[in-house]
Amino acid sequence: MTTILIVEADDAIRNTLVQLLKLEGFDTLSASDGDLGLARAKAFKPDLIISAVGTPVVNGWKLLADVRADETLACLPFILLTAQHDHQSMRRGMADGADGCLSKPFTRTELLAAVNAQVRKLGLVKKAIPLRLASSEAHKHAAASRRVDCALPQSFAASMPEDTITEELRGATVLFSDIHDFTALAEKLSSSEAAELLAKYFEAVCPPILKNGGEHLKFAGSGLVAIFTDTANDAHLPSTRRAISAALTMVLAVHEFRGWLAQRFPASGLPPFATGVGLHCGEVTLSRLSTLQSMQTIPIGDTVSLAARLESATRELGWTLATSSAALSKAGDGVQTGRRTSLTVPGKAQPVDVLEITGLVTSLEDRAHGMAELTARTLEITAALNMNTEITARAVKNTLDSKQLFRKAQGFEPAAVMVRLKGYRITEEISTGGRTEVYLAKREIDDLNVVLKTLDTRGDDASEHLVQFIQEYTLLSKITHPHVIRVYEQGFTNNHAYIAMEYFERGDLRKLFGPEMTQKRVLGVIRQTAGALDAIHKKGLVHRDIKPENIMQRVDGSVALADFGISISTMSATSMQHAQVAVGTPYYASPEQAGGTASTPQSDLYSLGVMMFEMLAGKRPFIAESLESLLAMHLYAETPALPPAHADLQSVVNKLMHKNLALRYASAQDLLTDIDQLQ
Repeated sequence: MTTILIVEADDAIRNTLVQLLKLEGFDTLSASDGDLGLARAKAFKPDLIISAVGTPVVNGWKLLADVRADETLACLPFILLTAQHDHQSMRRGMADGADGCLSKPFTRTELLAAVNAQVRKLGLVKKAIPLRLASSEAHKHAAASRRVDCALPQSFAASMPEDTITEELRGATVLFSDIHDFTALAEKLSSSEAAELLAKYFEAVCPPILKNGGEHLKFAGSGLVAIFTDTANDAHLPSTRRAISAALTMVLAVHEFRGWLAQRFPASGLPPFATGVGLHCGEVTLSRLSTLQSMQTIPIGDTVSLAARLESATRELGWTLATSSAALSKAGDGVQTGRRTSLTVPGKAQPVDVLEITGLVTSLEDRAHGMAELTARTLEITAALNMNTEITARAVKNTLDSKQLFRKAQGFEPAAVMVRLKGYRITEEISTGGRTEVYLAKREIDDLNVVLKTLDTRGDDASEHLVQFIQEYTLLSKITHPHVIRVYEQGFTNNHAYIAMEYFERGDLRKLFGPEMTQKRVLGVIRQTAGALDAIHKKGLVHRDIKPENIMQRVDGSVALADFGISISTMSATSMQHAQVAVGTPYYASPEQAGGTASTPQSDLYSLGVMMFEMLAGKRPFIAESLESLLAMHLYAETPALPPAHADLQSVVNKLMHKNLALRYASAQDLLTDIDQLQ
């Protein structure tokens, strides 16, 4: 079993990492500073290290250097935790030998994508090292060894200089591709066979990339990244169109590669072979790192990260090719698409629209300038895509089944909880995190769909979580209002506490953002939410986390305020004493929350103003490169102007978002009065 060492000074972040990784079946070690982390690394020899940059005593940079200098640890994959959008730290980390960087705050999906990428690499490295040491095998598979060397950590390439040469590419398209679950393949093969397979695969998929103008190919384990740029010679062939052509041709190459696999390893019992491709366009930085052996060019930046995120999403969605809508809009006519969804990406003001690519109709002009003939091969492409997608979807199902078995072994199986929750029949798991799990269930007396929020009450540290859990129900049970989430029941079993709440099949307000968000619809949402706030404020409650994700849609088109997890009572001296601890969601934080002072009902109104601006303008009023800058904008920056079409609502938004409490709306009822006069 893979063991991961986590080095992080912040207890909450460290514990979150431990819990998330344990739930995925990893063994974990942890340390609160770099010195202790190095000691534990030497003592326990973990398979992977995740370390924050800013750890006390010995920081992340020093820990990385010490690990790379230790012969027994030098090969370990190493992921650095950095501040969001801290590009300098990311560049330094890669130059100093880190294998990856993860920005805080991170999602569960991003963490697992980063960890799984290194676990796959670890499987390859363990098989590659004996191959490199065996001279006869190295001579026999020289090409394979060169491919394997590309997958080894940067520390194998000796020391890196502090300064690197960079080049900015604007309007570039990034193609990120990877083999799904390469570790499972490699486990069935010998060292030389795994290297041979990988080398043969790259030989098959690289020509389509090069033929369509891809450059700066970079290999990492079983994955590759390529950059397509717009050039004056091919102005009529945008980089995104050529990248799509390359991706589809790669799918055909993978289809043929499966035939080679079947012939080469007929009795190995290999799992079905599938790949994924993610495409995104934007600015890319080429970082040229000089080593003792060569000059390496590494593409980095948000565009590369998002392309990698899209490739990772193909595994979750059961797709083969995923592109952002931004990239698709630049690809020209003839691109055929299938399913569509959206992904929430940290650092992005809005969810990223993602589409499945299913084909490309190529023109005579396309072919005259070197693009492959794809129109005549539509049936072949469809068959290849269908097979790859079917394999991917089957793997997703198998993974979910495996996780359910693991969770059952650990006492987290939903059916086991269901038996103890009298009166409810659990039908689906919605989410999980730490001690809390959320399920969709049916109430047996009337077959009503409800959401069951459960808390595991076992363990010595359960009491603090239980107090907060009970407080949430106590706060919600005080409110009966048409635009506040309905709470039906609280109960307890031997091992769990639970709350039964209203289920919203249409999801949260964020899903409504777009063309449907007319001014009339915006005012309706604000009016209903303000009514809910008026009700909770009159009960002495402050929500403290007003945002679109906490405004839920009902089937009849009305909305309801939900998620009172960090709400406080203004009547409680204890709550007010610790009010500054919870900031809520930074994009919607009030000046009081940003400044660390006590939240008031008017703090909720400020957050409502931010949400109103976002719905009208299609973007958030304040976006910054760091958390500190964002909070400073909430404290001092003027409210931006709304689009001209909504200028008549500027005074309302200004008053909601006023920095001075005395000049902000005194109550939600005052806001409702103003809205009534507008309608």
